[in-house]
Amino acid sequence: MSSLFATLRTGSGPLWQTAQSHPFVDGLADGSLSRERFIHFLLQDYVYLIGYARAWAIAAARAPELPLLTAAAALVNDTLGMEMELHRGYCESFGISRSELDNEQAGPLCQAYVDFCLATAATGDFMDVLVAMIPCGVGYAEIGTRLATQLADGEEHPYRQWIETYASAEFQDYAAWMTTTLDSLATQIGPARIPRLQAKFDLGCRYEWMFWEMGWTMDRWPL
Repeated sequence: MSSLFATLRTGSGPLWQTAQSHPFVDGLADGSLSRERFIHFLLQDYVYLIGYARAWAIAAARAPELPLLTAAAALVNDTLGMEMELHRGYCESFGISRSELDNEQAGPLCQAYVDFCLATAATGDFMDVLVAMIPCGVGYAEIGTRLATQLADGEEHPYRQWIETYASAEFQDYAAWMTTTLDSLATQIGPARIPRLQAKFDLGCRYEWMFWEMGWTMDRWPL
């Protein structure tokens, strides 16, 4: 079988690229994104990352071999550490306390995305979790790389740290691990499973675009 990641990416049609193309991302790139929108996004993304880490913790327990258990456990640790620390640092600079951050409640879209991640981990296997999470992990790595090329040396940019975190070698290695692991596991499955994996991958792409949209519209529960 050729690369399963490439197959799913191609099979998603315009979804993969659309998930990375949004006015919110454009605003991150040129620094024009309003602080209010960025803060709303950070708070909701912080809540999402907790669910993301929980889903990977479940996947780690179901890992078919020790190296995958080790890698998934490290991923949970990095999410709760490096990635969430980025959010804490930004929020502190904006005058948002750790207590406010920890008490943030998931909005409608964030809750739906977290539920999708947790349901996938609870009912699927390690490959299902990889397929569901790749639009987030690999998507952010690609966005970070693309936006980093647009940063001028020494330029004061309000979202430089965010961009550089997702463009970092550490995050790029994480994204590469996701795709290579998926392709390795793909040798153990038959073609009959591909349509189900494609549906999960496509839904992950849709949630990614909707998360940018949530940040842009500052969507919250109306009641």
